[in-house]
Amino acid sequence: MAEKKITEREVTRRSLLAGAGGAIGGLVVGGLAGTALAPKSTATTGGGGSKGTIKVVGVFPLSGAIASDGKEMEQGTRMAVDEINAAGGLVGYKLQYVAIDDKDSNTDQITTAFNRAVSVEKADVIFSGYHLASGPEFDIVANAGALYYNVNTQIAWVKRYTGNPSKYWGIFQTDPTEEWYGRGFAVWADQALRAGILNVRDTTASIIKGQSAYGTVIGNGFEDEIKKRGWTVVSSDGISEGQVPDWGPVLSKVKDLRPSVLFTSDFSPADDAKMAQSWAAGPTKTLVYQQYGPSVPEYLNLAKDAANGMIWATVLGLLPDSIGNDFRKRYAAKFSQQPGWANAGGCYDTVNVWAQAVRMTANPKDYKAVAKATEQVVWRGTTGSISFENHTGRQYPSQTSDASLGQPHIIVQVQDGQYKVFYPEPFTNGKFVLPSWMR
Repeated sequence: MAEKKITEREVTRRSLLAGAGGAIGGLVVGGLAGTALAPKSTATTGGGGSKGTIKVVGVFPLSGAIASDGKEMEQGTRMAVDEINAAGGLVGYKLQYVAIDDKDSNTDQITTAFNRAVSVEKADVIFSGYHLASGPEFDIVANAGALYYNVNTQIAWVKRYTGNPSKYWGIFQTDPTEEWYGRGFAVWADQALRAGILNVRDTTASIIKGQSAYGTVIGNGFEDEIKKRGWTVVSSDGISEGQVPDWGPVLSKVKDLRPSVLFTSDFSPADDAKMAQSWAAGPTKTLVYQQYGPSVPEYLNLAKDAANGMIWATVLGLLPDSIGNDFRKRYAAKFSQQPGWANAGGCYDTVNVWAQAVRMTANPKDYKAVAKATEQVVWRGTTGSISFENHTGRQYPSQTSDASLGQPHIIVQVQDGQYKVFYPEPFTNGKFVLPSWMR
């Protein structure tokens, strides 16, 4: 995907990363990711509303197989809505919020939920995290002429949008696509080897792909990029996500081959925790990458000490900087628990991106104007700087080298039960260390 030049909106990295608000091409940029809107209390009602209400509908998998992540999505969204209301509303309107459970997030459940959002709730804007069977909602929303913001993390969405932008004008994916998981880690692994940071005996890799479309895109991206860099893929297998599989046979094959790197793309935290335990029972000198699952709090609770040394990553990461840590404090105060590393902050940012576009138009009911304004927003959120290309967030550093315009693909290691972000600069809070089983 070609990087789009945005010279009219260029600002210094320092001005954004320091959390300073500023004007870019006539836009007001959120310097503290909604922190300036943060109320002293977490009441669900607030001021404003003199012009009426904005119907905000969230659709999340709250009671199914990925409910632990669905809870993160919903709470991040609700927190942003509550803060906006408590700060006086949005351009004279009060936000009226409704959450819909799409359960296991299969095609029929997604269809039912989104039909309710547009036909029954008559949403002014719809928010979601991701869906396991993403796809049916896009035409439902587009046919209704509604606004929809999500973090589905799909290259398939980019293809859909670019194929018919006049139809999908009101839909935005506020994070980069999943292709950057595999490609981005391949870039780091190869660079780390050349720099002497990754001390391995050869350039061999094994791959275990999640068999969903999502897991396949990620696994294929890693395989393609690592081969381009001269590495040899010695095995490539698949596994079904979300079923807590028996990892013994597939890991036994990897252990026999003893590759330098094992790359997996199963996104389920329960699956990844079971894998970590199986690996720890008899590891070989192989660096193990688990894709997204460890970002969910459930993972550490299940994996326990077996998680130490594991590598994971997310293109939608709650950063360990002043903005991210301030969000963590407010989230913990509101919900009596720490947020995970992805969807709580990501969904919180998503609401604020839409709210910024509404402020630019001053009319939340003019959906096409809000969509046009969204295309111009640069929002420094908890997950980095959100700006759009093809109605999708940009990834830093592979898709844009400007940290003030992209969301960093953070790569993280579990060290003594703590998460240490070691890539990319300037968003790190630790350094990579060889896992104990590789020393």
